[in-house]
Amino acid sequence: MDDHSPLDYCRELRQRPPDRPADSSAALDKQPAQDSPFNTIRRAITPSRIVFNPRGRAENAHSVKAHGQSPELTGRERQRSQAPRRRKRGHELSRPIGLQIRPEESRLLTEVGKFRIIAVADLEKEIYQGNHSQLRHDLEFLKENGLIERHFLNLRRDGKSDDVRRFEAVTLTKIGRKLLIATGQIAEGQRIYSGLVKPREAEHDAQVFRACLREAAEVERAGGRNLRVRLDFELKARLNRAVYLARKAEPERDAEEIKAKVAQQFGLKLRNHKVVVPDARLEYDLPSGGPAHIDVEVATSAYRHGHLAAKLKAGFKLYISDGDAGRLGAAVQDDHDLMSEILDM
Repeated sequence: MDDHSPLDYCRELRQRPPDRPADSSAALDKQPAQDSPFNTIRRAITPSRIVFNPRGRAENAHSVKAHGQSPELTGRERQRSQAPRRRKRGHELSRPIGLQIRPEESRLLTEVGKFRIIAVADLEKEIYQGNHSQLRHDLEFLKENGLIERHFLNLRRDGKSDDVRRFEAVTLTKIGRKLLIATGQIAEGQRIYSGLVKPREAEHDAQVFRACLREAAEVERAGGRNLRVRLDFELKARLNRAVYLARKAEPERDAEEIKAKVAQQFGLKLRNHKVVVPDARLEYDLPSGGPAHIDVEVATSAYRHGHLAAKLKAGFKLYISDGDAGRLGAAVQDDHDLMSEILDM
């Protein structure tokens, strides 16, 4: 029997196997000497844990850029990289309503209030320069704060298809109207509307904004200032009140004479004993300081030849959409003078 001292056992424990790292001895000592069936099953049903490392993603992007390769971006990342940086929310409306409104949102509220209803597609094109994601984000913000309402409305049918096409439009809420007026940003004399009126005519009413934009651009190029929009709602109300006051002041006077005089005061004309009222009137100040206006009418397929002719004789700028131009058919195709005045939208 060989003699062994306690130091021999200590030296044997301190010796490190050649195939083991120096710092892994403690971890290996904790592992079981022999794998059991329980451990095998546990490893089979336990998924590997994935740890997110933002530094590793940044280092990977840096290495890809250094080697001249373009990293693969998702659709949302590509859209964010191409879109211009958003301006931070300003404080234009923070005092009256306690919200921080961006300039795009402020203009959206103002335009919708002036025209009562505007299609979302027109807002995206004219105010957001085609940036769909920014518009959707702002619409959701304004809706959550009770300033706007979003509507999904039917387009007029052309009689060729049974499919019902729809479009999305925006109107102000009563709260949005009151708070927009409270900001003091609205031009003097400009009326602000809220709510949806006559859903069947919503498509036509939404096109008024698009038609007025072209005329407003011409007015600004000519040096016009203080542009205001008066819709047919307001014009009819003002006409009726003026006629009522005139008849009350002169009850013995002929009603037709009073109506003709009031129409002349408003710069409008009579047809079949009725005052011809445009869809919208753009009022502005000339560079010389005098007042001026442009009357805009959006024609639909329901218009007849005589109706269109009366609008043109009244001096209105006539607009028509592509779809309605095809449906008007013979009502305008035989009149070359009439066709020359209809502008395609």
